[in-house]
Amino acid sequence: MIKYLKLSFLMVFFSGTLLAQQTSVYTHELTEFNRAVELYKDKQYQAAQILFDKVKSKTDNMEVESDCAYYIANCAIRLDQMGADVLVESFVEDYPTSTKTNQAYIEVAHYYFDQGNYPKALEWFDKADSNNMSQDDREKYNFQKGYAYFTAKNTKEATKYFNQVVNSKTFGSQAKYYLGYMSYETDDYKSANQYFDQVSDQDKYKEKMGYFQADMNFKLGNFQKAIDLGLEQMPKSKGEEKSELSKIIGESYFNLKQYDKALPYLLAYNGKKGKWNNTDFYQLGYTYYQQKDYENAISQFNKIIGGN
Repeated sequence: MIKYLKLSFLMVFFSGTLLAQQTSVYTHELTEFNRAVELYKDKQYQAAQILFDKVKSKTDNMEVESDCAYYIANCAIRLDQMGADVLVESFVEDYPTSTKTNQAYIEVAHYYFDQGNYPKALEWFDKADSNNMSQDDREKYNFQKGYAYFTAKNTKEATKYFNQVVNSKTFGSQAKYYLGYMSYETDDYKSANQYFDQVSDQDKYKEKMGYFQADMNFKLGNFQKAIDLGLEQMPKSKGEEKSELSKIIGESYFNLKQYDKALPYLLAYNGKKGKWNNTDFYQLGYTYYQQKDYENAISQFNKIIGGN
């Protein structure tokens, strides 16, 4: 009986000791893992990667191991290490049940997007599944994917993703601006105006849209509005844009038969790539004619006859 009690005691003692040792090891692993996560958050990717690799090589816990693999791959991406994308793919293949699989794709896509590498970002966005994302994450995904397509001049796909976030508090205004810009580029001025009008009260878009709106209204025959918008934008412009605005304002005054106001703006126009065409010479000549400045009028008309 005494021997049995001693044996039982020893079994309990050693079991407890072993459990305590295992708990101690696991606690130490978690401490190192958490330290690695902090390094990662502090953007100390090289140090974090080394520590994650150390924890991964020692742990028997599958969840800790898969999380380490996830962070090791992410560090590799951020350190621009050779084969980094292979590490991400390997993580997905080796740990198919990990809850971080989709997140891995998204994290890499966001990283490349923030770096301005939009083709690479798009490549990783295409791997991700947006169905199980939170509302905020899905909006970010749709906007960034739309913008990546926008930079690739894929208007159809960009429009598709921007339309997903037009009502978003975070990305709605930006999406409307780019939808407006794409409409402007395809000469759909009615749609462009509608989008631009929705964000015209925001300072960060006013400066960008001023020229587009002036140009659109000119092309739509809204000459007075083109003048008003052009004059408002003029102090903010320089170089080629300033020259083009001068043309818009000058020609708008010309079309309204306000030749005295048209003259200084027509003169301020530098032409396309520094060269005037016959229409430019005619409008300036006719403006001089209406001002009864016949000498200058003839001079401009002669440039048309003489081939400039």
